[in-house]
Amino acid sequence: MTMNVSDNRPKTVVLQHDLGIGDLIFRLPYIRAIAQQSKGGRVTLIARPTCRPHDLLRAEPSVEAIIEYDRWRKEDKRGRHRGLLGHWRLMREVRQGDFERIVIFSGRVRYGLLAALAGIPVRIGYGGFGWSRLQRLFLNHKPFIRPYCGPCNSNYQLGTALAVAHHFTDVPLVPRLHVPQDMEQHWAGELSDLPQKRFVFAMGASDKAKDWGWQNFAQLAEAVLRQGQAVICLGGKAEEPLLEKLWQQVVPELRDKLRVLTPPSVLDSAAIARTCCCCIGNDTGMVNVAAACGVPVVLLIGHRPPLCHDPAIHSVKAQSVAAISLQDVLDALAAVVRGD
Repeated sequence: MTMNVSDNRPKTVVLQHDLGIGDLIFRLPYIRAIAQQSKGGRVTLIARPTCRPHDLLRAEPSVEAIIEYDRWRKEDKRGRHRGLLGHWRLMREVRQGDFERIVIFSGRVRYGLLAALAGIPVRIGYGGFGWSRLQRLFLNHKPFIRPYCGPCNSNYQLGTALAVAHHFTDVPLVPRLHVPQDMEQHWAGELSDLPQKRFVFAMGASDKAKDWGWQNFAQLAEAVLRQGQAVICLGGKAEEPLLEKLWQQVVPELRDKLRVLTPPSVLDSAAIARTCCCCIGNDTGMVNVAAACGVPVVLLIGHRPPLCHDPAIHSVKAQSVAAISLQDVLDALAAVVRGD
């Protein structure tokens, strides 16, 4: 006789505030840890469309559903959840989920208010810093966390602090991404004519100060190609003109080992990265995707706080990204390939 054992774990929704693909990857291992302590071993995720959650997490078993928080669109500076009326719409959507717990990866006051208005019994969040400590008025499950004051990018560090404080994990967790096997097989076949030693370049940047420049990437590509290795340059639609310029810059006799690609999805880019021995790139979502696929990364970070969440990421520092020389990158690349 089979007995039905009830699942007493709380039905949980997780809110990821930040805009970038990398920000979602930072929180991914903690979303999984929260899901393990949630009803059915799964959670609902609230995330910005710019994180590409439906694409990035399509193979993620710990996420049951996604609510897109459409607060601001770059193309028209509007969104379904913009302003007081939009916030009310989002609250009604969340309320319909009958959630018993919310975990908020943010210190923003509005998310604490959202959780309280949605009637969620257990409300966990950062607790805010400075004036945003008002978030604590709407949260009811301590402890709150302290601001991060260390040398690294803070987004991963704050997420780790919240997850540890509430016993979702005992230690920091390194993000790893699930990529569908059929997608990996497809790209392995598509790129099978290239040498096995391949390097993927993650081009493009949301901020010009983060961009090393297509001319530098073109010089790097030639240096790698002349060693008999392959180069795959990745970008989105916005990077198509830059990729075309890079292609034209590389001398024709080396182009047979060069690919410039704008894959249809983030997971396609992940599958391509999996075929490579190293990723070199600006501080973009793609370098975090590559690292989350277990691919060593040479990150051109300049003077900004480094990413410290994954030992596979090797940062190249300078007074600015523009100040990083070709030789600096070649030296970092050689060290990664040697396993230093």
